[in-house]
Amino acid sequence: MFKQQRKYPKIFILSKNDLSKRFATTNLTQKQALDLINDVVDHFNDYWRDSKHSEPEKNKYVRSAKGKPLGRVLKLIDKKLLVPHDKIIPGFIFGGVSKKSHIDAAYYLLGKQRERTLLTLDVGRFFEQISEERAYHFFHDKGQCSKKGAKLLASLCCIEEGPKGNGNGQRVLARGFATSTRLAVWCNLGIFLKLYLLVKKRLKHHDPRIAIFVDDIGISASRVPKETMEALKKEVENILINSDRNQKLPLNPKKTFIYSYEEGIEHLGLNLGRNRLSFGSKTLSRKAKVSHRLKTSTIASERKKLRMKRKSYFAYQEQIKQLNRQGAEAPVINVK
Repeated sequence: MFKQQRKYPKIFILSKNDLSKRFATTNLTQKQALDLINDVVDHFNDYWRDSKHSEPEKNKYVRSAKGKPLGRVLKLIDKKLLVPHDKIIPGFIFGGVSKKSHIDAAYYLLGKQRERTLLTLDVGRFFEQISEERAYHFFHDKGQCSKKGAKLLASLCCIEEGPKGNGNGQRVLARGFATSTRLAVWCNLGIFLKLYLLVKKRLKHHDPRIAIFVDDIGISASRVPKETMEALKKEVENILINSDRNQKLPLNPKKTFIYSYEEGIEHLGLNLGRNRLSFGSKTLSRKAKVSHRLKTSTIASERKKLRMKRKSYFAYQEQIKQLNRQGAEAPVINVK
C-alpha cells in the first residue's frame, strides 16, 4: 500500500555549518565534517575524473569521485539528505529507490490481467538534461533550503557538461555520482506524475501500469491494440518535451518500441511472460557465451573471472525466481 502524503522532501540545509551538523556521527565530528566540506569546495575539480565507462561517441560521460573526499561527501548527502525520503517517492518509480530494482519494475508491468501490450521509451542523455539550475530549484523551492544551502548542494552534485576540462560553461547533473539517480527523480517528479495520470486516463479499464526506472519508461495494459499505444506514445513525448519550460526530456527514437503478447515482450533485459519473468534474449546470449568460454578456456585467471560471472548470473536468476514465487501487488498511488 502506498499513500502519497506529500510530494517533496523537506531538507532544510541553510549553510555549510548546517550541512556539517547533518553529516556528524560518532565517527565524524561536526568540525571534521565542516573541514571535509570546505576541502571539497576548495579542491572540487581535483576530486573527480571521467570514468573509463564513459561513452564519448554518445556524449555520455560517467564521472567518478571514488576514493576522494568528494566521493565521501556525495555518499553522505545521499545517505543523510535523500535516502530518508525514499518512502514518499511514488510507487511507480523504481530507479533510485531503496529496495527496488529493475526486476521489480518489470514484474510490476506484468499486471493482473493478461494479453498485455507494452510501450517502452528511453530518455536520451537523461542526467545531462538536468541542469545545475534545475537541481538548485529542487533544493531551494521544493526542499526548503536557503539560497546559500541550495547553491552549495547543487554545485557539489553537478559537473561541467562534456569531457573534463573542455571549458563548457553549462553544468549538469553528474552521471555516476552517488546523488544523481535520486536527484534525477526529484527534479522530474512533476513530469513523472503527469505521465502517471495520463496513462491512468487513456488506458482506463485495461489494467494500466507505468514503471519508471532511471531513464527507462515502460507502459503496459491488457487487451489494448498497438494503435492505442502509438497514440499514447505521442502524448507521452509531448509531456516530456513541452509540459515544463525549464525541463525537457527528449526520447531516444532508437529505443522506442511497442510489443504485443503474441510476439513476446522484453523490457529492462527481461522477458515478460504471461505471469512471470525470465532472462531476456541478450542476457541469455551473454550467459551462454560465459558457459561456453568456461568450457574451452585453459587460462587459470580467465577461468576464475568466468566462474565469478557465471555465479552472478545464477544469483540474478534466483532473484527473478524468488520474485516470481512471491508475486507482487501493485502499489496504491494516491495523486492529488
